Amino acid sequence: MDLPLWLQDNSPLAPSPSKLKQSNFIQKTLKGIITFVRESVYSEEVALRSGFLQAMDPRMKLLAFFSLLITVNLLRHLPLLWGTYLIILILATLSKVPTRFLVQRVWLVIPLFTGIMVLPALFNWVRPGDPLWTIWTFSTSLHVGPVHFPRELSITSQGFWGAILLISRVGISVTLAVLLTLTTRWNNLLRALRTIFVPRIFIVTLEMTYRYIFVLITLLEDMFLARKARDSGHSSGAEQRRFVGSSIAHLFGKSLQMSEEVYTSMTARGYTGEIYTLQPFQLRWIDIFSIGVSLMLSLSLYAADKVLGG
Repeated sequence: MDLPLWLQDNSPLAPSPSKLKQSNFIQKTLKGIITFVRESVYSEEVALRSGFLQAMDPRMKLLAFFSLLITVNLLRHLPLLWGTYLIILILATLSKVPTRFLVQRVWLVIPLFTGIMVLPALFNWVRPGDPLWTIWTFSTSLHVGPVHFPRELSITSQGFWGAILLISRVGISVTLAVLLTLTTRWNNLLRALRTIFVPRIFIVTLEMTYRYIFVLITLLEDMFLARKARDSGHSSGAEQRRFVGSSIAHLFGKSLQMSEEVYTSMTARGYTGEIYTLQPFQLRWIDIFSIGVSLMLSLSLYAADKVLGG
């Protein structure tokens, strides 16, 4: 999905660079909306490809991924974890999911947020252990009330490898979740969740949110386009932010009204809260074989981790 001409930086319709630096809040918001819609359409396109995971029964696929997810979070050895990640990348290749896209979508974000969480655990003041790198040596020991800190502030070997282990677990777990959502259509995924006894209200909420978020996104885009056409890049940043705030309030009221109208229409057509899809699930021998291989792989990885010990 290409950006409209007036949203492109080199367009003759775009505001001058000085005005763009002063007030480009609406333009950035429109770009964000277009990017969101583009990624959503791309995910649906991947789910419709004729790949290995796309052909699996969603129920068996969900169980297979769930077993791998549990196993990944139980493993304590990095070689086994990254061996599992290599298998995931092979599955992504067989499913016609670009590995570069999968890697970038996960590993450009996970190390940052997870790294911030585990940063304190690197130091000996939080997690004592063998010093790996001494950062600072104080003249005397530090005391904060009843808490005693060592003279040396250092990164410990136990803290460092523990942080690497946690980041690896989180990254590989998120990769599994992303691969599952990329290779499964949203309606099929929700119905598969229903078969493993996920509460119906939770499934219905997810289904309605996903379906009507695009309606609200379209409405929001129309509002911003109308504002941009009248504004022509001349309003200040404060005025644009006030417009965004009022738009959010209007959109919230519109969503409440739409939810009531949609629910009334659904109940009038016989909706009882159960989800149905036009294409029924068909369990095949290849699906049973795949779930069997997944369970055997999970048990083998867990057994290997226990044998390695540590």
